[in-house]
Amino acid sequence: MTRRKDRIPAWQQLQRHVGLRRAALLFFALLDLVFAHSLAWAPPETLATSTYTFLATILPLWAWAIPWAVVGLICLAAAFMREDRAAFITASGLKVGWAALHLAGWLVGEIPRGHLVAAIWLGLAGLVQVIARSDKPPWRR
Repeated sequence: MTRRKDRIPAWQQLQRHVGLRRAALLFFALLDLVFAHSLAWAPPETLATSTYTFLATILPLWAWAIPWAVVGLICLAAAFMREDRAAFITASGLKVGWAALHLAGWLVGEIPRGHLVAAIWLGLAGLVQVIARSDKPPWRR
């Protein structure tokens, strides 16, 4: 008979099964797919902001949603595959590109706080890289 304190909570069992890398890929998939949705179906008040006005001068917002959706689907699929390197590369690359786009908008004076948005996306891209370089958990080695 197992004593109560010896039982492993369900969330820890799930963590052992999924692992940090796969959990991160599921998080990035959710983030990227939700962001794609927000670009494709942005409400009118959002479309009036300087950021979206700038983005729409380059490509229609639905076109910006496509790479986000594709990367989200890549991360989702890779979370259930043995090889996940491509998912981490695409997830990081997209966020770096998005940051560069906002930084360019700020430099040309179109996005007043674009440098802050760029810093946030670069930080998230860095987090993707930290997780990508992490070892597999001890129970999976």
